[in-house]
Amino acid sequence: MHLTETAIHFWKSCLGSDSVLQPLWDCMRLNYTDYLRSPLFPVVLTVSSYFVFSFPFLICDIVGDKWAWVQQFKIQPSHRPTASKLLHCAGITLYNHVFFVLPASVAQWAWRPPVDLPDQAPSLLELIIGVCLGGWELVTVGCWTTLNPMILRCHLLTTWVFMVLHVYVSIEDHCGYDFPWSTSRLIPLGIYGGPSKHDVHHQKPNTNFAPHFSHWDKIFGTHADFSFCTAMK
Repeated sequence: MHLTETAIHFWKSCLGSDSVLQPLWDCMRLNYTDYLRSPLFPVVLTVSSYFVFSFPFLICDIVGDKWAWVQQFKIQPSHRPTASKLLHCAGITLYNHVFFVLPASVAQWAWRPPVDLPDQAPSLLELIIGVCLGGWELVTVGCWTTLNPMILRCHLLTTWVFMVLHVYVSIEDHCGYDFPWSTSRLIPLGIYGGPSKHDVHHQKPNTNFAPHFSHWDKIFGTHADFSFCTAMK
């Protein structure tokens, strides 16, 4: 009982303390101020996160059947991406970044002044609550890197963590694999969609609209499990 109370007290102290993230924040703002204040930093952060998170799944597809343990978690085992498809995907990704992301970044750089870095880091609890923004980012997905931090008054560190997390879960939804450590398996009660349910959305577009949490689909009757899509084939 004493150990349990000690653990609870420890986590409460960590979540509510303003000093847990302060060393990290001080290191970032004191050593990399010019980079962090640049309007291009969020773009560089998300683009680099995209390629870093995508690379392991790309390796899984390239290795294919030679990696049997990994392939058992493939959502559609009969569908194998060919080299031409992988190159086509890489070409589209490059095209989108050059002709859409880059111009938007340059425009943002032109009209948005460099941001001020606050001296105080957010508490761990503030960061966690700030990352759980619900569906708001989907409504303002085109401009949330500039507007949402101001509207929601999020700390910059919270905003950046959310951006990286959002990139990861978006890639995970489209990776084609449902691993034991997938977000949908880590979040209890089946409230999170995950790659299997989002795969159903691409096969049956009138189902599983929510990219992450699935409560709205369940409320409005558009929720479907992977078994449903398999039965319809």
